[in-house]
Amino acid sequence: MKIITLTLSPAIDIEYQVATVRADTTSRAKKHSVTAGGKGINVSRALIGCGIAKDDLLTVAPLGGFTGEMMKNILAGEGILVTGVNISENTRINTSVIGEDDHSVEVNAPGTPVGEKLADIEKLILDSINSGDVLVIAGSCPSDVKKSYPSELCRKAKEKGAVVVLDCDGEALKLAVASDCPPDLIKPNKDELGGLVGRELSTDNEVTSAAESLRAGITVITTMAGDGAYYTSNGESKFYPSEKRPVVRLKGAGDTFLGAFVYARYYVGKSVDDSMAYAAKVAGDYVAGL
Repeated sequence: MKIITLTLSPAIDIEYQVATVRADTTSRAKKHSVTAGGKGINVSRALIGCGIAKDDLLTVAPLGGFTGEMMKNILAGEGILVTGVNISENTRINTSVIGEDDHSVEVNAPGTPVGEKLADIEKLILDSINSGDVLVIAGSCPSDVKKSYPSELCRKAKEKGAVVVLDCDGEALKLAVASDCPPDLIKPNKDELGGLVGRELSTDNEVTSAAESLRAGITVITTMAGDGAYYTSNGESKFYPSEKRPVVRLKGAGDTFLGAFVYARYYVGKSVDDSMAYAAKVAGDYVAGL
């Protein structure tokens, strides 16, 4: 079987670490990092870390300009081969400034427009996918892609017999869940699930009630930050706690959890219990910097 990940809004992530974060001043960074990001790319990174065969993974993303080439090179150095559909504009850059005073500023650019190349991306995916394969659609839509597109692609992939996993939020998630051909699995965090059902979720009971209220046939994995995750299917929920670890990094932890779950559940064929436990361990190792 093949696992295909789609990242419609990839980004170069630049992080600066400074002593303090203050407005209207010039800060001199103590150190900085440049990484290649995007939710689907993070899922692919986790899949490779778990041991998927390279021929069984297709990582798709629109890439453009010198930043797109930069992204390819960074990922190639990690052993991630991206099938990039060339677009005309530079791939976006996201910037974070992290202070030792526990203040931070994060600026995320809008997703780079893909224009008419969206049709090429779709053709690449649908030509590659077969019955029993898994398509992971993760992240936000670029500025020129309508929010209903993940739902439309989901339908086309499921018509070919694929399993579709969707990790997005806001209107795109609402439209996909309300569709008459919804994804097989969604992975919101608690706040994203609250946005989906239109209310704040303060307690665990409210979280499980919200997930269980969604239509039959949709499996919901609700990540609860460092506490663990709920698995909800057929109107029933089960909690899987996470082992407490020292926190070295958080960004990408949810994507790592999802990639590890997809690997264990769909690629290896483990049970739900074993897959959730495995995903929690892999995400915990990631957060701890292991």
